[in-house]
Amino acid sequence: MARRNYPTDLSDQEWKIVEKILAKEEPYTTGRHTEVDLREVWNAIFYLNKTGCHWHYLPHDFPPSTTVNYHYLKWIRKGIYQKVNDTLRQRLRKMIGRNENPSAGIIDSQSVKGTVESGQQESGFDGGKLIKGRKRHIIVDTMGYLITLVVHAASIADCKGAKRVIAKLFETLKTVKLIWADGGYKGELIEWVKKEFDCVLEVVKKKKKKGFQVLPRRWIVERTFAWLMRFRRLSKEYEKQPSSSEAMVYIASIRLMLRRLYKQIELAEAT
Repeated sequence: MARRNYPTDLSDQEWKIVEKILAKEEPYTTGRHTEVDLREVWNAIFYLNKTGCHWHYLPHDFPPSTTVNYHYLKWIRKGIYQKVNDTLRQRLRKMIGRNENPSAGIIDSQSVKGTVESGQQESGFDGGKLIKGRKRHIIVDTMGYLITLVVHAASIADCKGAKRVIAKLFETLKTVKLIWADGGYKGELIEWVKKEFDCVLEVVKKKKKKGFQVLPRRWIVERTFAWLMRFRRLSKEYEKQPSSSEAMVYIASIRLMLRRLYKQIELAEAT
């Protein structure tokens, strides 16, 4: 008897997209083929990511939590979540007439309160935001889709943390020539980015006037943070390892892009 669907479940079309990427990145070439339904493993991970529940509180109609966690950790080690995220972003960009890989990005950080679990590693106090926990440093494209991220202690200053995420960006993507940032990224960092990667780091400054301002480009990355915070697992830092924290952000990004990609496919088929 088939179980009832959860709102976080992959549709048939969405699963075909993920399955194709997964088959390319993790082909089963040796050993016995897995007996667990990988679609249900992904559904369980998406459920946990959206609802924020504990691993052992996953509903019983999913595969055992230990099985789901095994695949979750294995895919972290293999970098599967970032690869799926990158492939989906490229497909979305191509479908709306953009180059697959962006030439510009926007950088920003978000300090998030920690928990007992996350307090054991890479945790610190952000004096500016008065938050004890971790900082999520992300770079997005001009549509707000996640390119890369690094999770580190909240006590690390933005300029120092930016070096880590920018270096990670250029490990896999060489096309970015311009990065927009806020006033927290200035000084020596601008010269470092130019010297190391031949890339321009441009600070978007506020105009000299009172009241709320929508800053060019800056609002895009803020909107991405708003999208991500709809996933309850990201409301605080629940993960022991920063690598798991990064995976949870990628998973939320994957879920968002799958929905949008599916809508783009539907629109294309309708026309």
